[in-house]
Amino acid sequence: MPRVRIADLVRATGLSRSTIDRALNKRGSVHARTRALIEETYRRLAQSTLPERSAGAVDVAVRVGRGMAQQLHRAWHSGGFTGRFLDLEGAPDATVVQEVARLCETVDRPLVLTAKNTVPLVDLLQAARERGKRVVALISDLAPEARDAFVGIDDRAAGRTAAWLLARATGEQPVKVGVVVGDPAFRCHEDREIGFRTALRAHHRHLALVAEAQGEDRAETTRDAVAAMLAREPDLAAIYNVGGGNAGLAEALRTSGRAGRILLVAHEVNAVTGPLLREGLVTFALAADPAVLLAEAVRLATAPGEGEERTVRCFDFAVYTPCNVPRLGLAGPGRSAEPRTDAF
Repeated sequence: MPRVRIADLVRATGLSRSTIDRALNKRGSVHARTRALIEETYRRLAQSTLPERSAGAVDVAVRVGRGMAQQLHRAWHSGGFTGRFLDLEGAPDATVVQEVARLCETVDRPLVLTAKNTVPLVDLLQAARERGKRVVALISDLAPEARDAFVGIDDRAAGRTAAWLLARATGEQPVKVGVVVGDPAFRCHEDREIGFRTALRAHHRHLALVAEAQGEDRAETTRDAVAAMLAREPDLAAIYNVGGGNAGLAEALRTSGRAGRILLVAHEVNAVTGPLLREGLVTFALAADPAVLLAEAVRLATAPGEGEERTVRCFDFAVYTPCNVPRLGLAGPGRSAEPRTDAF
């Protein structure tokens, strides 16, 4: 049975280390409900299928939105991992391929990667894997030949969930809906949009998908694209954002005077989306804990043995509202738009 660390309990419960220490060691006063939460969380983690992480070094490279990048960076530092963390937030495709090529020069260090599923990147990773490199796709899947495993959520189910939430929130009256896409080269974005559109056609025909904006996970690009979409569709009642750029989306809604009047389903709860969710500007947020996803990706990357079967690990995701905003790292350090590497 895997060892459960206090750090794991802090991350899973949001409680302080001192409170958990007092509860586990029966020192001092801890409220009965708090103690019960800690004990239940301990049992759940102890019974999980995740064994202890390997001590091997691993490279992590992520090209995600600002809020998710902050969460993964903090999880990397707090998780006790060894290796390098490369933040490629906002980097052009050519830069991503260049940086990944550098990480693939040696094959003895596995790679955990979040990136677009482009032909140059897939070809690069396939060649590296043929030389013995182990690659785990994190959050956004890659072509099967480009990776050994994938860790994330069922993104098509997430898209269907977004459609269901909007259908329940709007009732039976016909309403106009818009979708904000990041880039279909991100498999997670593509699958979420497919799930959303399929659910609308099959089950929720009163929701008319009339507009689309492409935000590229960038706040400024999303702001401009959503502003144009709102100008074209003054009767828009709901928006589903499959990717990032939520700060820009919120700015466009506020500038148009429609903040809080349009139902908004977004992804992730972090330093960007958390305050928007609390404010009520984001109606629903779909999220899994990035720290859990990263830990499993590193485990698969560093686990002994290679195996022939490609692993897909889809974790549960939750639906959050202004009434149950989780503690998934709502605050974070300032960010730079330049790629950054941390070496350990």
